[in-house]
Amino acid sequence: MTTRRAPRLIDIAEAVGVHVSTVSRVLNGDPAQSVRPELSELILATARQQGYRPNALARALKRRRTGALAFVIPLLRNPIWVRMQRGALQRAAERGYVVMIMEEPGDEPQPPGHYRYLVEESRADGLLLATALRAPAHAAGVPGVPHVYVNRRGPVRGNDVVMDESGAVRLFLGHVAGQGHRRVALIDGPAAVDTVHRRTLAARRICAARGIRLIVRHAAPTEAGGWEAADSLLRAGQSPTACGVGSLNQLFGVMAALRARGVGVPAAMSVVSFDEDECLAFLDVPVTSVAMPLAELGAAAVDAVLTRIEREPAGDVMVSDPMRLVPRRSVGRCPA
Repeated sequence: MTTRRAPRLIDIAEAVGVHVSTVSRVLNGDPAQSVRPELSELILATARQQGYRPNALARALKRRRTGALAFVIPLLRNPIWVRMQRGALQRAAERGYVVMIMEEPGDEPQPPGHYRYLVEESRADGLLLATALRAPAHAAGVPGVPHVYVNRRGPVRGNDVVMDESGAVRLFLGHVAGQGHRRVALIDGPAAVDTVHRRTLAARRICAARGIRLIVRHAAPTEAGGWEAADSLLRAGQSPTACGVGSLNQLFGVMAALRARGVGVPAAMSVVSFDEDECLAFLDVPVTSVAMPLAELGAAAVDAVLTRIEREPAGDVMVSDPMRLVPRRSVGRCPA
């Protein structure tokens, strides 16, 4: 039985029709490279197709780097983190890096500076941080360490890789307003989470401009949190006819609370999730959602932290595409 030889730089160069030095510069992310974007993409695609793996040890010794990144995420069961991680892992592999995933206990969020030891002790070259809160304890950041904040804004602008939460809110409100809804609720996570903060601000601004009455409820990003928020909304006698829900876990609690109180979906309440997952199509009432560019966000975060590791000019990144509304049966016309 013959053993298949591992692909080399020269194999990729011959397949693309360029010099081996051009392939080396692209695969190693050489900041001095002057390669056309379409050629760079072709080289990367050919390397993936051939299963090329760079010699991480040789490159680490040459560059005095570990070839690893640390991705710190909240301890949540929400599947959106899996998609984000998958995008980061794939892009890191394309760039010749590995990613260490670290889960942070959700009940004891650590300040971002808590993780700087990973770089200072040469365990990683840079940090991907998805845990920063809008809290004084998190205001110090991690100066002097290559890092980006993922799906969060950090205390100092210039290191943020986020999605267009305002665009997501516009899709939600535009959809329900088009069905005649003028009283809307937003059930979302704690206000200290930057993503929630930006969604809430956008909802208040857009509803004020469109003359839509808005009720906001902040709750734990869990099934119990969604239940409690929806139940308190109904017990208070407030009467929204449409509801946006910030997380998939909260959504299950909201739907259970509505079912327990005999509130029909969408007959009496239209519901939209800000998390998209295939499971939403298989609920008793399939739930409309806003599909966000999660894998693209993870990939963009890796590119951004590698830019900082290479000491190239860098700034905030907004990932807006692809983002779309996924219509299902949980949204209907506003009841008379």
